[in-house]
Amino acid sequence: MPEFFQTMVGRNFYEKDVVDIVEHLKKISNEVESANELKQRELRLKEQELLDLSTCNK
Repeated sequence: MPEFFQTMVGRNFYEKDVVDIVEHLKKISNEVESANELKQRELRLKEQELLDLSTCNK
């Protein structure tokens, strides 16, 4: 009996499905990184607003 990787289904899995999974993981990683950068910018803006408000109230 052949090993999984030697079957058509196994070859398709390793040659197509695994490659697709890796590509999708890369896309997810890029999206998470972009979302984190946006959140960091938003946090910096909020911090600056608080500093501006505290400066104005003195």
